[in-house]
Amino acid sequence: MNKYNGAINIILQVLGEQTLEDNISIEGIYEAEQADIILEATKEEVLAEGFSFNTDENWELSMDTEGYIIVPPTALRVDPTSPSSNIIIKNGRLYDRGNQTFKFTTSVKCDIAWALPFDELPLSAQQYITLKAARVAYQRLIGEATMLELLLKDEQESKLRLNVYEDEVNDYNIFDDTTVSRILSRTSNPTGIRG
Repeated sequence: MNKYNGAINIILQVLGEQTLEDNISIEGIYEAEQADIILEATKEEVLAEGFSFNTDENWELSMDTEGYIIVPPTALRVDPTSPSSNIIIKNGRLYDRGNQTFKFTTSVKCDIAWALPFDELPLSAQQYITLKAARVAYQRLIGEATMLELLLKDEQESKLRLNVYEDEVNDYNIFDDTTVSRILSRTSNPTGIRG
C-alpha cells in the first residue's frame, strides 16, 4: 500500500469508517472521496509554507518569446528574491507592479515552494499533513468537540516534529540570527541611553 492510501485510511479511521484495501478505488465512496479532497488541499496548504525539502532559493524564471514569465504550474508560492522588486503573480504570470506590465526584459530570480507528491515527502511532513487533514475532515463531517481537541493535540505534536526535522536538516543555531551576529561582530561599544 502506498503512503497516500495509508493517509486516506487514517482519515477514514478518524471518521469511524471502514478502511479500504489497496486495490479498491475510492470512486463512489463518499467518505473516501472527501478524505482524498481534504488530504490534497491540506498537502498544498502545508507545502505552500515552504520547507527545506520543497523550496528552491534564487530559482531563475525566464521569459517566453513574448517577454512574459509564466509561473510553473507546480509552484505553490513564488517570491521574487530581490527585496526591492515590486513583482507579484497575476493570472499565472509575473506582473511588475512598478512598471505596470507583464512583460520583462530579463529573467527574475525567485524563492519557490513546490508542490510534491505525497509519497515523496519526508515522514514528518506526511504525518503532519495526514493528522491535519484528519482533523479538518472530522471537523467538517462530524464536529464533536472532545474528539476535535484530541485531534488538534495530535496535529500540534506532529507539527512540532516537523519543525524539529526542519531545524535538524537546516542546522540552525543561535549564531544564524542577525541580531546575535551583529552583537558578536561589533568593534565598538554602541552609545546607549546614558551617552
